[in-house]
Amino acid sequence: MEHDSRFQEGAILYFDPFIFSDGGKPKPKYFLVLKVLNNVCLLASLPTSKDFVPSTIEKTHGCIERLDINFNCYYFDPNVVICDNGFAFPIETYVYGYRLQTFKLDTLLLQEITDKTVIDECGILTTDEYTAIIKCLSASPTVKRNFRRILSV
Repeated sequence: MEHDSRFQEGAILYFDPFIFSDGGKPKPKYFLVLKVLNNVCLLASLPTSKDFVPSTIEKTHGCIERLDINFNCYYFDPNVVICDNGFAFPIETYVYGYRLQTFKLDTLLLQEITDKTVIDECGILTTDEYTAIIKCLSASPTVKRNFRRILSV
């Protein structure tokens, strides 16, 4: 299947609903493309509003890394512009290093073609924001080694 320009590195998309490969209940989800691999596979994150940051850690926009407790996430303050078009997450949003995963582009597009989901473009991360999140995740031991290697390329 031909590459879809919406799925570029740094893109934030919104699936309504997102169809989980593990059979989880479909629900609306943001989708952050971190790396595109050979135009067929994506390394991505499903950002979440679930706060798993230990209460002893102060949350400030950006990378939160605590090696002593094996914790890594990238935290987005609500309403802070992160994309070139002015997009900002409306609520506190997190990308957890241990939750990165790969997705097949044709599988995602097939869901849209067969009317199982609608994919909206939210925006493309600013260069500074994209660089910061890649640096945060690629340096963290909580991220799988092969994903760190992909992020470092």
